[in-house]
Amino acid sequence: MFRKSRKESPTSDAATATSMTETAPCEKSLRLHVAQEAIAPIRAAVLAQFQRTATLPGFRKGKAPVELVERQYAQPIREELMQRATRQALEQAAKEYDLKPVGPFELKAANLSETDGLTLEAIVEVEPAFALSGYKGLSLTQPSSDVAPEELDKALATLQESMAQLVPTTEGGAKERTVPALDDELAKDLGFEKLEQLRTHVEAKLREQKQVAQAQAIEAALCEELLTRHTFEVPLRLVGRQTDRLTRDCKVRLLLAGTAEDKLDEEIATFTQQLRTSAARHVKLTFILDRIATQESITVTQDELVKRLWQLAQRWKKDPTEVRKIFDAQGLWPSVVSAIRQEKTIAFLRSVATVTHSTSPHRATEGGRA
Repeated sequence: MFRKSRKESPTSDAATATSMTETAPCEKSLRLHVAQEAIAPIRAAVLAQFQRTATLPGFRKGKAPVELVERQYAQPIREELMQRATRQALEQAAKEYDLKPVGPFELKAANLSETDGLTLEAIVEVEPAFALSGYKGLSLTQPSSDVAPEELDKALATLQESMAQLVPTTEGGAKERTVPALDDELAKDLGFEKLEQLRTHVEAKLREQKQVAQAQAIEAALCEELLTRHTFEVPLRLVGRQTDRLTRDCKVRLLLAGTAEDKLDEEIATFTQQLRTSAARHVKLTFILDRIATQESITVTQDELVKRLWQLAQRWKKDPTEVRKIFDAQGLWPSVVSAIRQEKTIAFLRSVATVTHSTSPHRATEGGRA
């Protein structure tokens, strides 16, 4: 499943030494050494910060000797030094190797020595490397949005059934379910003057539904074509996190559908592989769309963000200011930007695709008779 680890040329200077290997698809393992002379200025900054805030007996705040502060707060100073030095070393390594992490660095080992400096071992998942392949002019088939006569008849029959009433068969006797006739009287009961107006309204609603389904079908076909044209592996832990999100959503849907809580895990187990496959496809498609967006300079404007904020506020029936506070507090803006950018990218791909419009069966039949 994993690629064979590949050793890459280590780099070094007077202060740091780094080597990197690939240990799994889209996963890099880093070994770093930060020399003591590079640690010294970080240590000085940490000591200065602790000295400014230290309150020790016999000294005003911020006036205690640095040696005394260092002895009194030895452990928290060491922890802060480790944290800062580690962060700076990993950031420098990411910049040096032009890494694009898709998650946090995971420390495997860390050692800080007074004489030897800092030694680190860490792994990180990064964006996959792949080349874009012919995403313009995709050949797509758009389903028809025409409403067939039998579809209209079926919808009207369903409407008739919904208006059925229980009518007594004899005085004081049993009741019989009676379906109203499809006529002007039924149309009037539903708020229309004539049956023809009712038929026109129902046909328009069916066409709207078909147009929504049509857009969804062509988007699904477009995404499927992109996935087929691009072959690359995706970060495994990123797929795992997406699988967890899909699993939580699936559990909610099962609960709302009436599944007992004690049967939930058993039911979810039957969807495990399907959920993981869907998660992997989602992650892969996201990388493809983001790469196309970058290639085509597709960006998100401030006006588009404001518009989306108002749309979400209306959907959730909340004040836009309240929604904005939620987004700010939970750091959701990057997700909103990503969603809008992907929507614009799909719209762009749709605009440059070669679309064939399918003919509805009933129209083809009518054409044949003609």
